[in-house]
Amino acid sequence: MKKIIICLLCIGLSAMQNISAQTPGEWTWMSGDNLVGQPPVFGTQGIPDPLNKPGGIYEGCEWTDLSGNFYLYGGLDYNFSTQADLWRYNPSANEWTWLNGPGGTGGSPVYGTRGVAAATNQPGERGYGMLSWVDNSGNFWMYGGYSNLSMTYLSDFWKYDPASNLWTWMGGNTAGNFTGNHGVMGVPSPTNTPPSSTENSCTWTKGDDLWFYGGMSSGGPYIGDMWKYNISSDEWTWMKGDTTVNAIPVYGSIGVSSPTNFPGARMCYTRFKDLNNDFWIFGGTSSTGTKNDLWRFSTLTNEWTWMNGPSGSADQGSYGTGCIADPANRPPSRTEARAAWTDDCGVFWLFGGNGTNGWENDLWRFDTNTDMWTWVSGSSAGGAFSVYGTKGVSAPANVPGGRQGSHAYKDSFGYLWLLGGYDQGGSMINDLWRYVPDPACGACAMVPIALFSAPNHICPGTCTDFVNNSIGATSYLWTFGGANPSTSTDQYPTNICYNTPGTYSVSLIASNANTSDTLTLNNYVTVYPYPAPQGISQSGDTLFANQGAVSYQWYFNGIIINGATNYFYVAQASGSFNVVCTDVNSCEVEAVIFDVIAGINNTLFNEDGINIAPNPFTGEVKISSTGMMRVFDNLGQKLFEMKITDPNKSIDLSFLPKGIFFIQFETKGKMFQEKIVKM
Repeated sequence: MKKIIICLLCIGLSAMQNISAQTPGEWTWMSGDNLVGQPPVFGTQGIPDPLNKPGGIYEGCEWTDLSGNFYLYGGLDYNFSTQADLWRYNPSANEWTWLNGPGGTGGSPVYGTRGVAAATNQPGERGYGMLSWVDNSGNFWMYGGYSNLSMTYLSDFWKYDPASNLWTWMGGNTAGNFTGNHGVMGVPSPTNTPPSSTENSCTWTKGDDLWFYGGMSSGGPYIGDMWKYNISSDEWTWMKGDTTVNAIPVYGSIGVSSPTNFPGARMCYTRFKDLNNDFWIFGGTSSTGTKNDLWRFSTLTNEWTWMNGPSGSADQGSYGTGCIADPANRPPSRTEARAAWTDDCGVFWLFGGNGTNGWENDLWRFDTNTDMWTWVSGSSAGGAFSVYGTKGVSAPANVPGGRQGSHAYKDSFGYLWLLGGYDQGGSMINDLWRYVPDPACGACAMVPIALFSAPNHICPGTCTDFVNNSIGATSYLWTFGGANPSTSTDQYPTNICYNTPGTYSVSLIASNANTSDTLTLNNYVTVYPYPAPQGISQSGDTLFANQGAVSYQWYFNGIIINGATNYFYVAQASGSFNVVCTDVNSCEVEAVIFDVIAGINNTLFNEDGINIAPNPFTGEVKISSTGMMRVFDNLGQKLFEMKITDPNKSIDLSFLPKGIFFIQFETKGKMFQEKIVKM
């Protein structure tokens, strides 16, 4: 894989390069609190901030946009109230942004006109497991949920455009507690509408279609119907299942598809989609108890297949040995295990839930090729509490505690992210975790990703160090255009020196045992032009550097002279002086003058005995004669003129800026001129 990114993209890449390193097979507490029941910090709407965070939240609605940002809507909060706020998390910057919503509990839906986006549209507060999808255009979709405000099971249907930050009411019943209008199985119709659905996350996107299965309908019964919504036609189709509530499963033979197979009505908390676009569900609660069976649904045959796990309920499972796949392994029965992922190799991952052992914090993977489960992380006993460690730092002992109703995301690197849920501590939590799957534990072999950063706008003669942010690599080959050295195999190259002004490319090849990834940043390093040359001239006791620099700093015998920051300096003692001059690029150049002989005069005398004092001056001067005085700058422009009639009277020149000026004095037909310094 090769990436070439020109300079204009470097700003966007720099955020991606903020990703901290993490050891495969370890958890990292990334954001949020390590205590239950914490309130949100909203900040300013639309503005990301490291201090922003949702409060403790359970069974909200989650999405991942096409840029890899994570979103969260609604849910049951730390006060056990349903929410109506929308949040976005940038995993590269590790920052939350409150996007819209009331900024707290409450908020009834504002539907507006069906199919028309508007800034005033709002889905209102809801929680307890809404259905969510991301379509191929990057729009978010949401159906159902439960509102504590109206105390109704919802069946309204919404679309959110992350680009415009606008909601659109797309249909469904707005009254709540709706039993559905199924129509004819397999036949789409504009009048078809699914029943109210909550306690559900079993959703899938395939092409232009949004699918979902089961859940809890109005009044609390479980449902087991499969629905499909076509975005283009704006129509629902009842595809499979029984309209009877609390219908029991029909297992058939394990591994054998049949039109009569049926998982039964259940609250489905775990769902996956394999690389063949088949849909899978695991466990949940049915009318016959809590399950740990695994089912596959084919959209091509419109049939279910019982794939794994027992047909009974309340099964204790079998953990086996950590990181070892075995046909006998299986997670214990559980519900509200909505934290589920599919990795890039099509392997399913599952975390936690409320199981037969209590509040679970176990992490499992299921390989559809071998039909085997592997226990990867967490406790086999249930009831484990979180071990947070240090925020942002992975460690072998770190692990999220037992919880249910969490939210799951997967980033562009294949890392698994876990947010909040209902903690066994008795309240909602807002902690955000990241897990890096370990190939040594059977995870998908990681493709290396080459990433780096460095101070890349530098002065000539500067040596810089490069930070290697690559992921999943074990060896590195660097190429530094215009630098010395020009190549390196170090993981973190140091003292890479650039002596000649210009712009230079940097390339990194990051490799592991599987493959390599090349990142080339054209014009990444800018070496500024040489600063203008400097020198020091002397006039009496005054030392002058060349003008035109942004700042100056004088030194006496190598020691800084506090406050000596003008382009000139009046020597107070004999010795060696140097000045460091800085240009607009913050590049420095230095000049030195040795063996200055200073004999400080506070007055300037001319040959006729006329004197000007003091010199240097800060505000006022006196001229020991009468006549016409004029003040000029070093460009010859006249700044001041005054006729002196009283040689004992002070002349106020405090309006002049600091610098060197020339006083011209005319008296008795003669003209005199002296240099004077304003401090």
